[in-house]
Amino acid sequence: MATTDASEERLALYVDHENVAIGARDIGYRFDPKPLLEALAERGRLITRRAYADWNLFRDDRRGMVDANVELIEIPQRSDSVRKNAADIQMAVDAMELALTRDFVSTFVIVSGDSDFTPLVSKLRELNKRVIGVGLKGSTSAMLPPACDEFIFYDRLEGIPRRESKG
Repeated sequence: MATTDASEERLALYVDHENVAIGARDIGYRFDPKPLLEALAERGRLITRRAYADWNLFRDDRRGMVDANVELIEIPQRSDSVRKNAADIQMAVDAMELALTRDFVSTFVIVSGDSDFTPLVSKLRELNKRVIGVGLKGSTSAMLPPACDEFIFYDRLEGIPRRESKG
């Protein structure tokens, strides 16, 4: 059996893919998880990696996420209804379930600039979990960064890919 350092941070990554993919596209980048995963590797061991989206709408992003060992959680959009917060709600429920059932998870990484995640961040911190937020400088709600223990702006990471322009 492998031994682990008791002080090693164990991270759970939750990605609101639609939020960050569209935000990155709007400023000329493509969301690629690899630069983020490299930055997180310095902070501890990633034990859970999940990204939430209607993956039919983000087909081009699927391969990069799978190659980075991110579990794709399908949140299909129905054409006859608006499900704006379906991914947000599922992501929050999954994060809370993990926080309440897996004591060994010490840090939660919430990738979204959406202020809707501020109550989740607050609740995780009440449960004595460290929270790292990740978002884009121009599209992150002003409420989210101060709620987190640490906040990383994705567009300031080294190695993030520029979007190829179609023309």
